[in-house]
Amino acid sequence: MMMKLSLHLFSFLLTISLVPHLLKSQDDDFVRQPAGRVILTPHDRSDSDPQQVHISLVGKDHMKVSWVTDNSHTKSIVEYGKQSGNYNAKSTGEHTWYDYFSYTSGRIHHVTIGPLEPSTTYFYSCGGSGPEFSFKTPPQTLPIEFVIVGKLFLCVSRSMDNITCMLGYQIVNLN
Repeated sequence: MMMKLSLHLFSFLLTISLVPHLLKSQDDDFVRQPAGRVILTPHDRSDSDPQQVHISLVGKDHMKVSWVTDNSHTKSIVEYGKQSGNYNAKSTGEHTWYDYFSYTSGRIHHVTIGPLEPSTTYFYSCGGSGPEFSFKTPPQTLPIEFVIVGKLFLCVSRSMDNITCMLGYQIVNLN
């Protein structure tokens, strides 16, 4: 047991003493440029107003509306209609958030709306407040095909002498 502990301690001390030399740049003339100025873009509206609003096509006649709010009590609803300011439909969705160390994200809302008519402009509002947005649905006669290609490159090391790498592709055709 003592021998194993001594070996670990020796490895640790060797690593600490060698790392600075290994990380040292080969070109001692390199000078890192100073950091640029920070650009702040304050959100000067209500905490319940939507930020980072975007839409995505879901199937042939639905859209997913996603946005972020600073207010944790904002409802995940989208009101929508074919005339500006006249919303005759409403859908409810869900929200989530994440923590990363001491950072907590805003509420990330996702609501699917529809069924929607082809070649039609829709106006919508997120969370029951904030500005109005619009989009136009794609025409029914235009064939839309999506192909998603994903690449996975995975290396597994069982020891320094045995490194196995796999390269895999997955193709999904969404018709």
